Amino acid sequence: MNAFSDVDGSGRDRELIDYLDQVDRALRAPHGPKQRLRAGLVPTPGGRVLDLGCGAGHELVQLESDGMRAYGVDASAAMLAASRDRLQSLGHPARLVRADAQRLPFADGYFDGCRIERVLQHVADPAAVLAQAHRVLRPGAVIGILEPDWASLTLASRDRETARAVADQAGRHIPHRDIGRHLRRLLAHSGFDRIHVEVELMAYNSVEELSRIISLDDITDQARDTGRIEPSRATAFLDEQHALSAARAFHATLHRSTLAWAHRP
Repeated sequence: MNAFSDVDGSGRDRELIDYLDQVDRALRAPHGPKQRLRAGLVPTPGGRVLDLGCGAGHELVQLESDGMRAYGVDASAAMLAASRDRLQSLGHPARLVRADAQRLPFADGYFDGCRIERVLQHVADPAAVLAQAHRVLRPGAVIGILEPDWASLTLASRDRETARAVADQAGRHIPHRDIGRHLRRLLAHSGFDRIHVEVELMAYNSVEELSRIISLDDITDQARDTGRIEPSRATAFLDEQHALSAARAFHATLHRSTLAWAHRP
């Protein structure tokens, strides 16, 4: 089950909000992907910016603090409640709408900018979401997108076959686990132009560092439980990886974020 595709039905809303808090801290570093995404939107002060799939409202607060009029849309009542609490606790207005991203309740050309962060990977039809974003943006407005590419995970190991099988398990429960590499095509097909794409390649030097994004033990167990690797090889692989980590010889890489900006003609 992909809990983020149905937060309210998952029974894990508090856990998922805590996860978003953790990821927000990881992505909010100076010159990090959140800051770069926001800088690329360049709406005028006071402009209306749509945070499509706003989650727990972290970026709504930042947009308001930067002088924008931030609007949050999410399909989850629990996420919108967390957004409202966060905004109101800091004295910001809560312009929040519960809606399906494929059917936005806004007029054509209503927004001066739109951001989508780690949402397209979870929706049924990313192209339909981008078509709606295109509709509600005014001509000349910018859309900014941040998505991962879970299929890009690599793990260094003497057992290359097992390492590949474990890496292939990353994000298997996510409908569009490799969405990052498809953003340019999706934006072009949705009618956007002047598309710019950046990829952030992260190197992880320990099992602990990687676990802030994804649990190596969990995906190894999943690869074993689905029959992709034998139990003895799974155990040997984890022993090797933890030993490498302890010896400061661990190495893993991931395209943690693909950032894309495009204009609405």
